[in-house]
Amino acid sequence: MRLKHFLILIGAILIIFSCAKEKKNQEKEPLMMREASELAIMMEQMYAFNDSVKRQILRGEEISKLPFELQEMHTLEMTDRFSRDDNFNKFSVVFEKYQKQLYTTTSDSLRTVYNNVIQTCIACHQTSCTGPIPRIKKLLID
Repeated sequence: MRLKHFLILIGAILIIFSCAKEKKNQEKEPLMMREASELAIMMEQMYAFNDSVKRQILRGEEISKLPFELQEMHTLEMTDRFSRDDNFNKFSVVFEKYQKQLYTTTSDSLRTVYNNVIQTCIACHQTSCTGPIPRIKKLLID
């Protein structure tokens, strides 16, 4: 009886090791990175810029000039699964208005106007592409 159990145990161990060896030998497929759309690239630039604006506001410094043209947002190529619809068009106009208003507002209302910029991003992303919302919320000034 013991020999039978021993042989079963040896067989099971061999099967486990051979399966593990097969998995190691299997070639892994490389991950394919999607190329970012023109608009996605601009949104990354806007995020970085507004992150620096937040720090400038908190330190009481003068705000840097825009490193991009806001009007481009209306014509840049979007990610394939999204389309430029009425919601996007309306939010982008409001975003542009608030972003420009940062340069004409008094220092007393600068935080409010800045938060309006960020809230507009959040509101637009709530209509589609909700993934970046938690990240965008980090830009808000308490």
